[in-house]
Amino acid sequence: MNKVIIRRMNKKDIPIVHKIGSSQNAFSSSNGVFWSIDQLTKWCRSKKDVLLVSELNHQIIGFVLFSSHVPTGKVTWENLFVLPEYRKNGVASLLTKEGLRRLNLLGYKYIMGCVNADDKKSILNLVKKFKFVIGNKVVWIDLLLKK
Repeated sequence: MNKVIIRRMNKKDIPIVHKIGSSQNAFSSSNGVFWSIDQLTKWCRSKKDVLLVSELNHQIIGFVLFSSHVPTGKVTWENLFVLPEYRKNGVASLLTKEGLRRLNLLGYKYIMGCVNADDKKSILNLVKKFKFVIGNKVVWIDLLLKK
């Protein structure tokens, strides 16, 4: 495989990330919602969050999204995805490693995330490599607020 580039997500990447993310049931809340184009656009402007894409031959093959809560120094690992044909090549590890490096440089102290409890292999094995501790099984709750 050629050299994979990990870089900050930019405005031009949003339609691709949105299309990929929206097609993944794993990213949908019970309301069936991935991040909207508008949310990704506003999020992408933030200097306090870490949004990265992996690129091979000028094609996005994966992404990782971390959101921050600046007052507490807590980060939420929102999403990680690599196109199926590029998995098992270390792309998810590259995205994670670079994301953690950038979060550390920003001074964050704590990262949390939710993982599908039925996914006992891939993502849990990945996070263990980075010294994440597997916590309690939780029940996801969400509410889509009306404007």
